[in-house]
Amino acid sequence: MAIELDATDIEQAVRSLVTVEQTNFGVEVSLPVVYGDGEMVTVVVERAGGELLVHDGGFSAMRLVAAGVALSKGVGARLDEFAHRYRCTFADGRVTALRASDDLPLTVCLVANAARAVGDYVYELRRQADFDFRGAVFDKLREIVGDRIRESEEFRGKSGRLWRVPIILDPARAHPLSFVAPLANRSGVPQGFAMLYDLGRAYPNVERDVVYDETSDLRDEDRALLSSAEARVFGLMETQVRFREIAGVA
Repeated sequence: MAIELDATDIEQAVRSLVTVEQTNFGVEVSLPVVYGDGEMVTVVVERAGGELLVHDGGFSAMRLVAAGVALSKGVGARLDEFAHRYRCTFADGRVTALRASDDLPLTVCLVANAARAVGDYVYELRRQADFDFRGAVFDKLREIVGDRIRESEEFRGKSGRLWRVPIILDPARAHPLSFVAPLANRSGVPQGFAMLYDLGRAYPNVERDVVYDETSDLRDEDRALLSSAEARVFGLMETQVRFREIAGVA
């Protein structure tokens, strides 16, 4: 059955996402601009020195700190670059409009988008951490098994889904000996578990190994979940011993 597209209904639905509330900080405005986790951005409008000041109340910086990001001088400069794209600045842990504007609604929207860019910086850091950690794992594997390591091969799981996964080949370089899942932080646990469980059902004779960063936020519960996919879970510092054993290297 086709769904009718009614412009008025859609407009009302989107407008309903906007909420405005008077608080001790000023007037807080929630907008249909969302962070990567789906939470809507809130902007604060207040009077300062006879002018209107529009900022994010430090909410985006608090999200970064809660995720373990240190607001160093270098990080602050990077966040200020993001903010300037929306005619804002990032200073003292807060996104603020650069100048008073006669167009308050537009300024509120610009600050909201700048705050989202700042708050979502955590995802850029995680991608970089994943990339760096994978590189560290592959470097160690090359030392142990040489050209038997493949950084990204495609295999179809029991569910029918295709997965790209690093593997160690057997000594004859004919078949996979182990699926390897580098894990830089716990944000990759659900995906890692799903992949290893699915591949394990399709390739029960292939080892499944998770290498995690000992300095990350991985919990005992995360390790237990990954182990339930019949995977061996160990830290990067154990890689030398573990993979020599797996690969049969003296």
